[in-house]
Amino acid sequence: MKKLLVTLTVAESKRLIAKGLLKTPAVQEALKNGYLCVTLGTTSAYFVEEILGEYDKTRHIAGITVAKGLAVTDGEKRFHDAIFHKGKHIEGKKVIDVLDQMGPNDVIIKSANALDSDYVPIVLLASRTGGTVGTFMGPAMARNITVIMPVGLEKCIPTSYEEFCSEFGMDDWDYAIGTPVGAISIPGAITFTEIEALNALFDVSVMPIAAGGVNGAEGSISLYISGEDENIKKAYEFLKDIKGEPPFPHVEHVK
Repeated sequence: MKKLLVTLTVAESKRLIAKGLLKTPAVQEALKNGYLCVTLGTTSAYFVEEILGEYDKTRHIAGITVAKGLAVTDGEKRFHDAIFHKGKHIEGKKVIDVLDQMGPNDVIIKSANALDSDYVPIVLLASRTGGTVGTFMGPAMARNITVIMPVGLEKCIPTSYEEFCSEFGMDDWDYAIGTPVGAISIPGAITFTEIEALNALFDVSVMPIAAGGVNGAEGSISLYISGEDENIKKAYEFLKDIKGEPPFPHVEHVK
């Protein structure tokens, strides 16, 4: 057994998660034979880029967290969801447009805003109708559509959703520096972090051991990776290649 230590910036983690997600059997099957629907989000944008190649990730965002606070992007400058049917990119469609045609062998990808202390993904809601997740989550659970939520470990919070779920909604804030939101947890979704990505790619065990940094490492995660000699060697070479992933491009169209 070999051991590997790596520190990943936020962008490097997003790239890793995207590459790992693309290798999962569920995603491969949906991309080949069914529907693969990728809703808006920064981590999801990296995933679409892995499939399509050149892609403007800044337009694959609805809700966004920036230095001034929680915000949303200009709806007129966003892309629609990225919808793939049997490998073909169907432009100009949203997940709601194809939802009636989807079933157990199809996959919806939805980025999360947080990962709570129970490893359950959380989505912030700046829409009175629940946004994109509000349109598909009920039907997905009813039809056993696979919902995968990519989320970097930098978004881990030390509280469980149950501790604050009844405390606020969009209209409950007395003050807000940024866009007022509600929040929903998605326990029926599959959480997909750097841990699952490395396991999918190299069949290794992964444990986060530190977080944060400076000089561009803000939000970074340090990982202890262990596994068979050959798997660790492959993981090492792979991680060396993704080191240096540039930060997410600056988003101009923030409302």
